[in-house]
Parts: sequence; structure tokens; C-alpha cells
Amino acid sequence: MGCNNDKNVKSDDAPLKIRPKEKEAKKALEAKVVLLGDPNVGKSSIAQRFCKNIFSNQHIATIGGAYLQQKVLLDTGETMKLHIWDTGGQERFRAMANLYYKEAAAAILTYDITNEETLGNLTYWIEELRTKADTPNILLCLAGNKSDVPDSERKISLQKAKKFAEENQMIFFETSARLGTGVSELFNTLAKRL
Repeated sequence: MGCNNDKNVKSDDAPLKIRPKEKEAKKALEAKVVLLGDPNVGKSSIAQRFCKNIFSNQHIATIGGAYLQQKVLLDTGETMKLHIWDTGGQERFRAMANLYYKEAAAAILTYDITNEETLGNLTYWIEELRTKADTPNILLCLAGNKSDVPDSERKISLQKAKKFAEENQMIFFETSARLGTGVSELFNTLAKRL
């Protein structure tokens, strides 16, 4: 078969012009999320639980930062891909943290409910994000991790954490990376708010 240049060809037999179907151009929904907080509060465990549904009892310090990603199905039926940066909590890595929260749409500030100091130390990160983050109106979330511990080990009450979150205009969830409670809810709420 070749090109048909015969003038006697009926228009019904003319080659069809095929156009690609016009699709609605949808912009992919993506957002960068950074986890911040003191060492040993469970930032990596929260990220691992959400992205891979795993938990390890062994603590391995995050050196600098680690990258994970996960998709969240929104109520609209659209999917949002979260690019999650888990930062090292040691003070020696603080100078590098701005590399991780650059262009972040949201930050999850994590504390350990068994260690009161870890909540107080988050004021550093709140100030850092509000003054140095290049994303206007970055969404702040507060995650009180290790909620699976017995009440006798709890040092930060739910009421105190809620008050801290309200004062700093943060989404708040208590989480247990060990059991998985509150982790998906935290990320799903974050994605919906974005």
C-alpha cells in the first residue's frame, strides 16, 4: 500500500486523519515534606511506617537526611505524590537542614511523648521554618510519637501538645510508628490540606 493519488477515489475511501485524543492536561500533584525534630524521637520510624509499612526496634541514626516517597489518594480521586525528606536530628546536621526544607510544602515536627525536652526544642524548628523557609505559608504539622507507651511513661499530656499545636497553628496527631496508629492519618490530612 502506498499513497493513493488516484483522482477517482471517493471521499469515503480517503485515508483517515487520526488525531490523538485530547486529554485534559492535569498537573501532577506533588509535594515535598520534611521531618524535623530531635534525635531518637522517631522521625525515620514514622517515615518508614508510612512509606513501607515497616518498623524496626533497632535505632540507626540518620546521617544528614534520607529520602522516601509515597502516594496519597485524595477525596477528589486525584493522587498526590509526597516526597518525604527525613532529616538527621543531631545538632551537627542542623546547618544542612535548610537544604532539606528548601521548597518544602509541609514540615512534620516530631517529638517523643516520653521526653518533655523534645517538645520544647521544636520552637527552634518553628522559628527556623518561619524565618528561613523559602515556601510562603509552609504547612506545619506536629507529631507526638510513641503513643503506644504505658501512661506511666508519658511526660507530655495530650492537652499540652494540643495547646502547643494551636498556639503555633499546626495540624496535630499523636502517632505510634511501632503500631502504625495515627501515621497514615497524619500524612493523609497533610496531603488534603495541601
